[in-house]
Amino acid sequence: MTTFNIKISGKESHKTTSSIAKILRALDARYFKGDPESSLILVEYIDRGNWVTHNTLLSDQSSSCLLMSVFLADSNTINETDKTEFIKETFLQFNHLLGDLHKNSYITIQQYNASSYGKNSKQAQ
Repeated sequence: MTTFNIKISGKESHKTTSSIAKILRALDARYFKGDPESSLILVEYIDRGNWVTHNTLLSDQSSSCLLMSVFLADSNTINETDKTEFIKETFLQFNHLLGDLHKNSYITIQQYNASSYGKNSKQAQ
C-alpha cells in the first residue's frame, strides 16, 4: 500500500488534483509496483501567502512549492534506484503541471513494516 501526502502552493483545483492523482498512480505502478486500488492520495493546497521559503512569502516569488511525503509498506520491494528515479520523474512531471517549482520543494519516501498499519479496521499482513 502506498500513501501520498502532498502539500502544494496555490488555490484548490479539482483539475490539478485529478492530474496529480493520474501522475502518482502511474509512477506508483512503475516504480513501487503499487496497486491503484489500495493507494491513497491526499492533496492539500496551501495559499502562497501562508508559505514562507528563504524568509520570503511564496506569494512574493514567481515559483510554486511542493512538499510530498510518500509512505510505503515494506512488503513493497523498493531499491534505492527506484526511489531516486521516482523522485526525479515526479519533479519533472510536477514542474510541468505546476510551473517552476522552488528549489525548496521536497519529496520524502518512508518505508514501514506492513504489520504497522490497519486498513478498514483490519491489520495488514
